[in-house]
Amino acid sequence: MKSSLIIVFIFSLILSHNIQGQTAQEFVRMGSAKIELGDYESAINDLSNAIRLQPEYDLLYKAFFARGFAKFQLEEYEEAKNDFDRAIREYENDAEVYFWRGYTKYLLSYSASSEIADYNRAILLNPKYKEAYFNRGYARIKNRQLRSGCNDLRKAYELGYEDAKPHIRIHCGGL
Repeated sequence: MKSSLIIVFIFSLILSHNIQGQTAQEFVRMGSAKIELGDYESAINDLSNAIRLQPEYDLLYKAFFARGFAKFQLEEYEEAKNDFDRAIREYENDAEVYFWRGYTKYLLSYSASSEIADYNRAILLNPKYKEAYFNRGYARIKNRQLRSGCNDLRKAYELGYEDAKPHIRIHCGGL
């Protein structure tokens, strides 16, 4: 009995050492892989472990962005927005983070102008970001900026975003 307890203790020590020995980069890699598999809860756990290790800014940014995305998928929008905010503080030149924060603001009923600011930044960083044009167009229309909103919807369609077509018909009177 005593020897089996010792074996269990040694095994748990080995397991805890392996977890402690993992680098932030490994946690980010595992968390990202789990997001791809749709295992968002486990991804959040791995990414939180990466953040606790206080890696360099590039890994810290990736961990906050990926964790925010996982929380977004779980409809934990306020927490996702907070992680997107942190990712932007660490690295402010990724169009994807601004896009997802803007979309999260939409779902949280933030002002359209706040959403538009994030989509503006996403488009500035990636001028061919068709989804950002679409979402900005929709936010502008919601903000009573019909002409610029329709221009954005048309630009999204021009860049290949087919889902923009029915919205252009509804809000802008056609292509």
